[in-house]
Amino acid sequence: MIAAALLLAAVAPVLAASNTDAVSVCQHLHTAYPQYTVWDPTGTYGLETFWNQSYYSNAVKEYWNGVNADNRPACAFFPATAQQVSVAVQQLNKYPTAPFALKGGGHNFNVGFSSTNGGVLISFNENMSSTTRNSDGQSFDIGPGARWGDVYAVTQKTNQVVGLACDNVVNFEVVLGNGTIINANSDSNPDLWWALRGGGNRFGIVTKFTLKAHPLGDNGQVWGGIRSYSADKREQIFEALSKFTSEYPDAKAAIIPTFEIGLPGALISNPAIFFFYDGAKPSANAFAGLEDIEPFTDSTNTTSYTNITNAAGGAKIYGINAAIHVNTFPNMPSQQMTQLLETHWTTYQSMIKNDSSRNLDLQLGTFTPQPLSVRIARASQNAGGNALGLDPANGDRIWVENDLIWLNPACNDACPGYLHEVGDTVKEAFNNTLLGTKPTNYQSGDVDWISSNPLFMNDAANYQDVYGSYGPTNKARLASIAKAYDPTGFMFRQGGWSF
Repeated sequence: MIAAALLLAAVAPVLAASNTDAVSVCQHLHTAYPQYTVWDPTGTYGLETFWNQSYYSNAVKEYWNGVNADNRPACAFFPATAQQVSVAVQQLNKYPTAPFALKGGGHNFNVGFSSTNGGVLISFNENMSSTTRNSDGQSFDIGPGARWGDVYAVTQKTNQVVGLACDNVVNFEVVLGNGTIINANSDSNPDLWWALRGGGNRFGIVTKFTLKAHPLGDNGQVWGGIRSYSADKREQIFEALSKFTSEYPDAKAAIIPTFEIGLPGALISNPAIFFFYDGAKPSANAFAGLEDIEPFTDSTNTTSYTNITNAAGGAKIYGINAAIHVNTFPNMPSQQMTQLLETHWTTYQSMIKNDSSRNLDLQLGTFTPQPLSVRIARASQNAGGNALGLDPANGDRIWVENDLIWLNPACNDACPGYLHEVGDTVKEAFNNTLLGTKPTNYQSGDVDWISSNPLFMNDAANYQDVYGSYGPTNKARLASIAKAYDPTGFMFRQGGWSF
């Protein structure tokens, strides 16, 4: 087997050489925590951790966007405690040119945000992904490497669930850029607590989330599933989606509509809706008429929460080649909303096709309108607010997630830029025909501004100005907080958005 490892190293593709400072950090971590540190099996020190190489291989390949797997860190470190993370931070500070990346569940699409080529990968899923119910029964401690499907498997045992993450965090345990371990909550370091609620990875390394618990369904039973529709039903869906977002008849109801355009020649073009109701049976008109549109397949039923999440992948989808881009729009009356979403449909129909002259290998394009009603903004404010600055007076909005998935690695460079074009094409069409239309339930605010902001960080591309979309006041506040808690800019040595 040793000979096989040497052969592997000899035939491995030529990759970026490991950063020398990163190697020094890895050497210290391997000496201090040999059971938690694994060298790149194809690198100079690979034989030292040969028997644990599967941990490295899994950490490198288990990303939602498989293009991240092209990055090979000098070593992977799998800490089990905040103190071990602190030691890694202190070592990284001693070697200021060593790049690093923090990997939780590997869900971020952007290449290099949670992966590193030649640097130090700190991966949390392996040893810091537990979910533990606290003694008060009102909250759960969740590790930064947890994936939602695993979290729900624990919380549903007591017929509980955790809500919209950023607005339900009671406490963050954080390792700061100098290695200090602190807590951030409404009483202790409240400015950091606010910044971490939607502000991303520029303030410190979160090593534990304490999330508020909520009752789940009817004795743990919920209703939901996926309904698929023929393309001719799309306008009915567009109209009902506008009504659902503006009226939001029942707070227990939620939907994720998706519109997929695929090859060959965009012939695979079908809408689908993921339904969820926090109870065994939806109330009458809970989905504002969406439930009355006839599907051609229907998996909705009364079931457990984990069965619902597993139907959507349970946050364990790995290895696809993908790109993402998000747009924000006002939720408008049904006629205007139908016009906007039909523009998405026709744009995808015309653009999501192979183009060998541009090295495009497009297999599937998807746009997903996600309702952002005043109900959500009001709940966010009542929970203390977050960095996005959601204001119910601004009315209803939608986030449209745009995705491309492809098979041929030759498209890894061209496809993300092409999705950028698709997203901008739709946005330009809105600006030319619908800009100035007030959102439903609008009361006050700059209509043009709130029609494009804020962007949803989880669905944003690396070239999008996420912090700018939070508004100048919140952006300046976030930058000030980052400077206060990380004066040397340690957290900016990893991938992510800039102020």
